[in-house]
Amino acid sequence: MNKLSSFYVVPGYTFFYWGFSLQKAVYSEYIKFFNLNEKTKFNEIILLINGKKHKAKIRIARINNKGKIKNRSKTIYPERDVVQIFYDRELETLKAIRKLMIYSYASTRNKAKPKLKELLEFIHQKDNIFRVKVISKQETDFDEMFYFLEDKNLFAFYEDQNKSKKKDKLFIDYSDKWLSKKELKKYASRTNVIYILNNKDDDQIYVGKANTFGDRVKENSSRVAMEKFDQFLFFELHPEYSFLLDEVENYSIRLFATIFSNLVNVKGLNLEKMKLVNKQIKR
Repeated sequence: MNKLSSFYVVPGYTFFYWGFSLQKAVYSEYIKFFNLNEKTKFNEIILLINGKKHKAKIRIARINNKGKIKNRSKTIYPERDVVQIFYDRELETLKAIRKLMIYSYASTRNKAKPKLKELLEFIHQKDNIFRVKVISKQETDFDEMFYFLEDKNLFAFYEDQNKSKKKDKLFIDYSDKWLSKKELKKYASRTNVIYILNNKDDDQIYVGKANTFGDRVKENSSRVAMEKFDQFLFFELHPEYSFLLDEVENYSIRLFATIFSNLVNVKGLNLEKMKLVNKQIKR
């Protein structure tokens, strides 16, 4: 099978938060290869970044530059079809791309253009797999600090503290009732998850965290085997607060330990029957 033409990207603001448009010269072969049309909204692709696979999607979209957006060019372009690669809901892909081009990411957070441009090449390997190759990269004395800030999601945290607008909710989704383990696959792709497993027969509760729910909790696993449990709850943190995952897990375990008998050497109430008497809960 013939390989598709490579293309180049100079990272800008949207590259680190959403994705990018391909160069017009390669549109036709990419549209044909991935069968992109109005019915086929997008196709799944894999980006190899430093040898690791990361999820993304490719699509064809009709766009224009009408509408009131700050700093947008005053020139009005006609509606046109563009081929785009995007990964805005893939947290691990976003992190990998940001760390790969950490200078440009740190420089464009306020939507400014970096003083020094970096360059990436996307090379088709086979099928839906592309290798991301660094062509030009700027290194600074602050790179290690930038890596740390991104790992802990502190860039977004500090940014939120300086915004007057309403903060994002800590949890973007959660289950408000116990779910059968038969429904696990339905929620396997959820990220930044605090989960609670319940074994009804043995009266056991397990609290854990997962970067990706389905990768952590499986039917057969040496670490967390769902076959030992009947039901589960999940709480999905907003990506901007993913750095709190460890803390929320730890506090959740401690909370349950103060109520039930446990294996973590916390003195609990150890009551077999208990009723929560709160009369209100925020949804």
